[in-house]
Amino acid sequence: MKSNLKKLVALVGIAILAVSSLHAQDSKALVEALVKKGVLTDQEAEEIRADLVKEFNTTSAGKLEVGSHIKKLKLYGDARWRYEYVGQDGQVNGSTNSHNWQARYRIRLGAEYAFKDNFSGGFELDSSTANDSGNQTIGAGFGKFGINVGLLYLTYKPWDWATVTGGKIRNPFYTTDLVWSNDLYPEGAAEILKWDLSDQWSIGLTAAQFNYTENNDSGSLTGNDKLQDSWIFAAQVPVTYQFGKFESVTVAPAFYSYTGNSAATVVTGSPSSTGTLSATNLNIVTAPGDVSFKLFSKKAKFYWDLAYNTSGEARIHQVYGIVNQNNDLTDSLAWLAGFQVGDSKKKGDWLVGLDYRQIGLGSIDPNISDPSWGNGYLNQQGIRLRTSYNFTDFLTGGVTYYNTWNLKENINTSATNQNGNTVGGLNGVNATSRLQLDLVWKF
Repeated sequence: MKSNLKKLVALVGIAILAVSSLHAQDSKALVEALVKKGVLTDQEAEEIRADLVKEFNTTSAGKLEVGSHIKKLKLYGDARWRYEYVGQDGQVNGSTNSHNWQARYRIRLGAEYAFKDNFSGGFELDSSTANDSGNQTIGAGFGKFGINVGLLYLTYKPWDWATVTGGKIRNPFYTTDLVWSNDLYPEGAAEILKWDLSDQWSIGLTAAQFNYTENNDSGSLTGNDKLQDSWIFAAQVPVTYQFGKFESVTVAPAFYSYTGNSAATVVTGSPSSTGTLSATNLNIVTAPGDVSFKLFSKKAKFYWDLAYNTSGEARIHQVYGIVNQNNDLTDSLAWLAGFQVGDSKKKGDWLVGLDYRQIGLGSIDPNISDPSWGNGYLNQQGIRLRTSYNFTDFLTGGVTYYNTWNLKENINTSATNQNGNTVGGLNGVNATSRLQLDLVWKF
C-alpha cells in the first residue's frame, strides 16, 4: 500500500511537470531525482517510466503529429525591430537628396524537414515582398502587413558528397553581400559536390541554374526583339585548407553568366535596373575568400571578395546608356576587404567587423546585391562598421553604420539606354550614409 502511494504521488508530480513543460527529459530527470532521494526504488522508477511511455503513446494532447515519412522536424523563427537613419546627397540639383529616420520590423518563421530516402525540404515565411529584404516600415496608421513565402525547397542527397536542391532556395554559393544580398533567396536548382581529400584539404563544385525573370512568350515583340526568359548560370570551386583546429583558409572562385533579357520589374529594397536590357552584359568572375583564426580566444577572420564583369564596358554603354566617359578597369570591378572578430551565438558573445568596398558602375547586378550599402547605388566606395552583443541566448542587439561616396564624379545621371529607359537612378548620388539600430530575438 505504501509503495503504491509513493508511485501515485510521483506519477502525479511527473504528470504535472510534463504537462507544464512538454519535455520528456524533465520527467526523466525528476524520476532519477526521486530515486536518489530514496522516495522511489529502482524497480518502482522503472515501472513509472513504463507507465509514462504508455500514457504518452496513447494520448494526443500536447504532441505534434507528423507523417511517418518525416524523420525529423525543426521549427525556427526570429523577429527584428530596427530604428534606422537613411541619408543621401544627389548629384544634380539635389534631386535625390534625402535624410530620414524610420522604424522597421522583420519577422521570419520556417520549418526544416528530414524525410526518408535521403530527402529533405523546408519553407520560410517572412514579412516583405521585396526580393532582397524582409523589412516593413511602420507608421501606416497602425496598419497590418502581409506574410509572404520566402523559401520553398526540396533537397535530395544520394551520397554524402552530393546534394541537389530545387525550388526557392538558400543561396548555395560561398559569397559576400558585395554580390548577393543576405536576404535574397534565388529560384531554380543547385548541385553541390564536396570532397574531403585529407584531414586538411577539402574541395567542392557548386553549380546553379536560377530563373531570374519569366517573360511572356506571347508578348508583342517579335523576331530578334522578342523577350526571352532570363537565367543565371553559375559555377564555383570552393577550396579550404584547415591548418589548425580554428585556423583555415578558403578561396572560392566562381563565374556567373546571365542569359536572355528582362521586362519584368525586379522588386528590390533599393534602386534597380529594369527594362528589356537589365539582364544583359553580365558575365562576372568572382573570387571571395577568408582566413580564419583565433584572436585572444575569440574567433576572427580576414575576408574579401572580388567581382569583375568581363562585359562591364558594354553594359555601361548599352544598358545604362552612358557613353560620355572614359571607361577603365574600375568601372567593371567591385571588391571588398574586411576584418571581423567575435561571434554571435550565445549569451555574452560579441562581434565587431569593419570592411571597405568599391563598386564600379558596370561591375555587378544591382538587383541582387546588398540594398543597405550605398543605399543600393552603383559607382560608390566606402565602409561598413557593425557590432552586436548577445544579451541572452535568444536576444541580440546590434549597430551597423554605412558611409559611402562617389567612385567617379560627374557621370551623366540623366542617361537613357538604347531602349529609351532612364537609368540615372543607379548612379545619381554623391554620398550616402545609414545607421541601423537592431534588436533581434529568436523563437
